Amino acid sequence: MNIRTKHTNNPLTFGLALAAGIGVILMILALGVGVIQGEAADANALGLLIVGGLILFIVGVAGWTGVVQPFRNFDDINQPKDTGHHGHAAHSADEAHASEPDATAHAAAATHAAPHH
Repeated sequence: MNIRTKHTNNPLTFGLALAAGIGVILMILALGVGVIQGEAADANALGLLIVGGLILFIVGVAGWTGVVQPFRNFDDINQPKDTGHHGHAAHSADEAHASEPDATAHAAAATHAAPHH
């Protein structure tokens, strides 16, 4: 089993994710300080923190999307995944079950129809 313990293999993607995370933290901190201080809070400073956090978040997410391009790796749910067995055994077992009548439904109906004493 291969366990990956170092998550910073690509410093560019790590840095972009870090920028987006710091942006979220700045926005949350600005909102928290604004709530705690109430009307005494400096609106200009808090506004700059929120705008700065938003810019960091947008740059981080847009940069990460441009570098990683996750939209190219989506699985097509209409295509079965290749299991390496070339599908011969799996299809024959599925076809055998598909051609049989549903015996469990008939058995369940028969047990429920029987009177209970």
